[in-house]
Amino acid sequence: MRNNLAEISDINIDLDVLHAEWQKQVVYSSDHEWQSRNYVELEFFTPYFQVLLESINDIIGEEPKNYVIQCHDQALVDDKWYLNIVHTDDDRKTCITLPVSFNRMEPINFYSKDTPIPERGKPMKEKPEQVGWYSTKHPTLVNVANYHNVRVLDDNESRILIQLSYDLSFEEIISKQINTRII
Repeated sequence: MRNNLAEISDINIDLDVLHAEWQKQVVYSSDHEWQSRNYVELEFFTPYFQVLLESINDIIGEEPKNYVIQCHDQALVDDKWYLNIVHTDDDRKTCITLPVSFNRMEPINFYSKDTPIPERGKPMKEKPEQVGWYSTKHPTLVNVANYHNVRVLDDNESRILIQLSYDLSFEEIISKQINTRII
């Protein structure tokens, strides 16, 4: 089985702090028109998030391709359905995710590259090759070049993820000798 998730263990996160800082971020960026995927610059973020994201950049030793805020929140954007669709990310190979607000029970499912992908709207019949969850203690490195989806358990529950996108593969980032732990 191929691993598709790892923790960046050099950086500790506190979900309560992330959530509180997110509330400040929403106020700070009050004129932003939220979408389910928001491509933003580093300067978009409050100083807290800028320092945190720059710390990740320093550890990885690479500037990310972009910063994405995945936003599914009834107050901002209520559009969570598409997470169920099995897909690969076309615009990046890996991402590092900070789970600001999410249902900790909703797993990330990874499938074999040989898995037949159903038509849109049809249920997935194949079992995942790996089932995992975002780390609640460290940023999570995610292999988004592999087929994956999220088993959405509650359409109404918030899901806010801050992500750094890379064109490097999961294995290339792991091989950079940074402190990671496969999860």
